[in-house]
Amino acid sequence: MLTEDKDQLRYIDWNNLHFALEWIYEGKPAQRSCRSYHSFPGLSAWLINKGSIKVVGETYSVEAEAGDWVFPPAKKDERIFSNDLEILSLRFEASWSADHELFKEANPLTCSSKDFPRLERLARSLLKTAGPHLTHHRSEMKFQSIDIYKYTKTHRGFMDWIEVYLRTMQKIGAQFHRVKITDERVHVAKTYIDTIDLNTRFREKILADKVGISVAQLNRIFVKDMGITPTAYYSERKYRKAKQMLINSPAPIKQIGYELGFNNPSNFTNWFYSKSKHSPKAFRQQAMQ
Repeated sequence: MLTEDKDQLRYIDWNNLHFALEWIYEGKPAQRSCRSYHSFPGLSAWLINKGSIKVVGETYSVEAEAGDWVFPPAKKDERIFSNDLEILSLRFEASWSADHELFKEANPLTCSSKDFPRLERLARSLLKTAGPHLTHHRSEMKFQSIDIYKYTKTHRGFMDWIEVYLRTMQKIGAQFHRVKITDERVHVAKTYIDTIDLNTRFREKILADKVGISVAQLNRIFVKDMGITPTAYYSERKYRKAKQMLINSPAPIKQIGYELGFNNPSNFTNWFYSKSKHSPKAFRQQAMQ
């Protein structure tokens, strides 16, 4: 179940929260166009060094300039960059599984870097730790090869930044979304769903047998804690993976569908369209703009 900011969770519940750095770089935006439409998973944080950014949604229009941090919402909107824009950009995951972001703000949030100096200081420290080999590749950073020591050092720097980022977001009014599991049987069921291959057919009866309860009871306790049925949770996990593969993988769409358990490309297209209102091809093309 989603909880309020004031609620604390058990350590085991916090283990369901996932953080991952996708890229960090400084310079001109990685986007090929100064006007782009965003509808992709993940969170961003931009420190404007030069120029300006405008984020436009259905009910808002927010502008920021040099010296400001911008935290765009994890939802569809339009980003307009000035021609002279230079930023320090971080792209990362901070989410519960099944496509639940830690933050789902209705509007973009901004703050002055002068008011939160540690946020910039740790971002620049992370930039230095990642080094030119990684940061030079910008949005392709996640595909670069490094050893385990470089990864752990970079990840440690990222988590130091994340701690300050979370405190900053809370101070400027962001709302944490927390998933609190109160029934241990839901933990067992969720762990099973999180580990099964996405190209297999999900059967609630098999899951219910593993937990030792009926399908009806499984659905009842899972909806109580997670807000959706086990089948819907599995589908959301597959949908999130599909979006990530379409954005990050050069594999043909047919192959991506096959790896997600769709033997017929049209079935994958229809399923993806029912989720996103875009075909896989259109979604990928939009992501490459």
